[in-house]
Order: sequence, then structure tokens, then C-alpha cells
Amino acid sequence: MGQIQSLGFYWAGFLSVILAVLKLTIEGHWSWWRVLLPVWVVLGHNALYVAVGFVWLFFTDDGMMDEEAVARRDDRLYGYQLAAMLCFLIFADNLLRRIEGSGAKTWFWLSSGTWEMIVPFGVLSVVCQLVFWSAVTYPGDR
Repeated sequence: MGQIQSLGFYWAGFLSVILAVLKLTIEGHWSWWRVLLPVWVVLGHNALYVAVGFVWLFFTDDGMMDEEAVARRDDRLYGYQLAAMLCFLIFADNLLRRIEGSGAKTWFWLSSGTWEMIVPFGVLSVVCQLVFWSAVTYPGDR
């Protein structure tokens, strides 16, 4: 599991280096925030993963005072994590476009920088995390 997590950071760093080269050669109008977007996505996704996990385990633990929670390892559940990361990427890209004010110039509706894209994809990222955590933990008597 540690290799998969560190691999995500390596890929984010590699993509950021590629985006930095593109900024310095072709796309000079990009901000450095945009160049570091892969790093922000990995960090934000991991922070959301930990925060939702703590909240989920806190409420799960309260509901099962006499029982012990059991964590299930199922590789099929990591599709929810990939979906959560994709939603977080779209959320972060739109939020960055909103902050930069570059949303109106784009032709692709998924990267429009409008609130209609920011809010739903932020919520979808949290929902995917909740579904993941709900499938990972369950009462020990099941």
C-alpha cells in the first residue's frame, strides 16, 4: 500500500515537472498554481481521504460501542478512490480557473470554472470517499 501512495506523489511530481517545462517554453501565461495542480490534487485528495476517514470512523465507533469494527481489504473498492481523485481533479481545476478568472476563455464545459462545476464535483469527491469508507468498515459480527 505504501508503494501505491508514494507512486502517486512521484507521478504528481513528474507531471508538475512536465507542466513547468511547458510553462517555461510554450504556455507562459499559466500560473505556477496551475503547474503544481497535480501536486495539489494528490495532497487535497489525501487530506480529504484522511478527514472523511476520521469522521466516518468516529461515527462508526459511536454506533458500535459493544462491537468491534473490522476493516475489509478489497481491491475492487479502490475504484471509488480513483473516482474521488478524478472528481477532486475536476473540482481543483475549476476552482483554480475561478480564482484565476480564466474560466470564460475555455471552450470545454467541464473546465469552465463556474460554480455549477465546482460545487457538484467537490460534493462528488466527498461522496466517493464516504462510499469507500462505508464499504471498508463494517461491524465485526457480519
